[in-house]
Amino acid sequence: MIRAESVGYSYKETVALRDVSFALPAGQTLAVVGPSGCGKTTLLSLIAGLLEPATGRLTVAGQPINPRRPGTSLIMQDYGLLPWKTVRENAALGLIIRGLPRDRADQALAEIGIRELGDRWPHQLSGGQRQRVAIARSLALDPDLLLMDEPFSALDALTREEMQDTLLSIWQRHGTTMVLVTHSITEAVYLGHQIMVLSPRPGQVVGHFQNPSVGDRRSRAYHELVNNVRDALEKGVAQHG
Repeated sequence: MIRAESVGYSYKETVALRDVSFALPAGQTLAVVGPSGCGKTTLLSLIAGLLEPATGRLTVAGQPINPRRPGTSLIMQDYGLLPWKTVRENAALGLIIRGLPRDRADQALAEIGIRELGDRWPHQLSGGQRQRVAIARSLALDPDLLLMDEPFSALDALTREEMQDTLLSIWQRHGTTMVLVTHSITEAVYLGHQIMVLSPRPGQVVGHFQNPSVGDRRSRAYHELVNNVRDALEKGVAQHG
């Protein structure tokens, strides 16, 4: 689904990413971890087609990146909900823009368990409920690639785990390819079939792990991988910080 070959990106004089390479098969999840400012969000923007690589080659589904690709959906940190629209209207926003039937929004809200909140306003929702609306808006478009930028960072620990389980359940039902940017090592290991560790800016790959224990917080393999990812992150900071 995604192939990056020596991808780099710079903001004028500042090099954000350097020589990033990876391949993500369709139906798998990739979790990207690294220190603040290492280019994680830049990488998501490149995959979404909002930015173009300065160096290297990046393709999605075998094609050059395209900001108008209908199968790609991006969820940013702030959820992107419009305060003057109801939950149902926010969930239907992408459908309205693309001229698609609005009933898909109700179906998506029902799938993640908040259809009864359809007439509420964003300010009447908890953080977890707002995140569910953002996810429902993406699901309504039936994407084959879901990109998420620190989606659960503002949530308390229990709600964060609940949302992680919700995301895992969505993947199990739809088989959607996902790329998740996170600061949380445990979250990365719980949700990522692959975990990619970036160094401090300019972001370079300092660790890349396959994760057969995705979705299992209790196994020995999970805890071992958490430690391995942490070691790679600390080594990257020591070498490149």
